[in-house]
Amino acid sequence: MADPTDKVRRGVRERDGERCVSCGTMWAITFQHRRAVGMGGSKERPGYADGLAACADCNARFEGDKQTLALLNGWKVRRWVQNPSRVPYFHVATGRWYALASDGPWRREISRVEAVRMMNDVYAPDPRGPEAVAA
Repeated sequence: MADPTDKVRRGVRERDGERCVSCGTMWAITFQHRRAVGMGGSKERPGYADGLAACADCNARFEGDKQTLALLNGWKVRRWVQNPSRVPYFHVATGRWYALASDGPWRREISRVEAVRMMNDVYAPDPRGPEAVAA
């Protein structure tokens, strides 16, 4: 797995206000990979929508006891998601939902209703059945 460039790391930290998206702390901020990077995860160099600012503690817990919460809040995305910018995220420090740009360190504030709609667009079952999703 290729690491994000320094430019992407810096852009993600600045976009997220130098705060952990989960607990709001400003200490030990890391680049949180939204898509899985180990054990068969993405081999692409992470872009802006692939990352969030997270403290080292929360980042580690997103794969453990905070995994469900991380998925519900967009801090992690399912392995099969091709475009992570389609999945919004909740930022605890601001108490707001954001949609991410795929081409730069920008975000747009959205309502909770829009966040739910965006999540459903990505994760809702395909009415044609599981074969359609796999195709």
